[in-house]
Amino acid sequence: MFKIISRFVGLFLFCYIAIIANTEAKNNANDSVKDETIEWQFININYQSNSTTDFELIDQIYRSLKKISVKSNKYQLIFDDKYLLNIKQNKANFAANIQNLLHKELKRLNLTNDQQDNQNFIIETLPDQYSLNESLVLNSDYLFLFYNNNIILTYKNKQKVRNGLANVYNQLHTVTLPLNDSYWPPEENDGFTPIPNEFNYFFKGMLDDDYLKAIKLKEYNNIKLLLLSSYSLSGSPQLSLVSLSNEFNFIDRLELGEHFELEDGGVWNKFLIDKNYCITIQKIESPYDGSKRQTILLNRTKYVINEKGVFIKLKRQ
Repeated sequence: MFKIISRFVGLFLFCYIAIIANTEAKNNANDSVKDETIEWQFININYQSNSTTDFELIDQIYRSLKKISVKSNKYQLIFDDKYLLNIKQNKANFAANIQNLLHKELKRLNLTNDQQDNQNFIIETLPDQYSLNESLVLNSDYLFLFYNNNIILTYKNKQKVRNGLANVYNQLHTVTLPLNDSYWPPEENDGFTPIPNEFNYFFKGMLDDDYLKAIKLKEYNNIKLLLLSSYSLSGSPQLSLVSLSNEFNFIDRLELGEHFELEDGGVWNKFLIDKNYCITIQKIESPYDGSKRQTILLNRTKYVINEKGVFIKLKRQ
């Protein structure tokens, strides 16, 4: 009887130790994958110049993509922390159109001399909702995805983007409050510092924003604030207020100054940021011929910045 009990206890301990060891191995593997996971920031969308792809399609793709978080490890591509797509390395050559798109983008990024560093993968399980090609390329700090075989989507290591933004932020001029239509419209010698256009998508800008320049406000409750100047494809100036965390994560964006052309005039924003960081925006319609028609106040809105750095629209009082 004693021998039977001893054997049973020994078998139980063996199984228990095996289960513990197996669990630890799985945890270590999961931790390893977690440690190797890279978060990516969308920075550019490009296509062949001779492509029939129109601007509206590009804009539609961008609007859907800028809301999606992308991560990866050596086994998976991860969308929004819930769609896990298995990937594996691919030694075969890509189709000619994919190779041409990639070369064009590497040239724009000054990475053509580093093409030998390309790591080619294929996505084994393609998600229908993203219309992606199976091809995936890693090069240095960049990830390249392909949309419908004629559009390339460029991502950059998000931590490197945040580090770059921290360096830019430290070099910006600081302005004090209140600001009453200051820097709007922007002028040549207003103290703004040019910043790389790749930050446009980080700041959730529109597809056609360009010629980015920035100046900073004093921090508000540990929230970093930037005035961001840009120009649309049509040449219209825009001025935005952007909030960032201490870790240089994007929080929110509020359009302060915008200009829309009309047949007989234009619609403008006028703004005030008072010393308590309360923001008032007036939208006005201004005719070209002021002697015949008066300027019209279309609406007035007020915003405050909450403890999370989000711009909150106040209800009318």
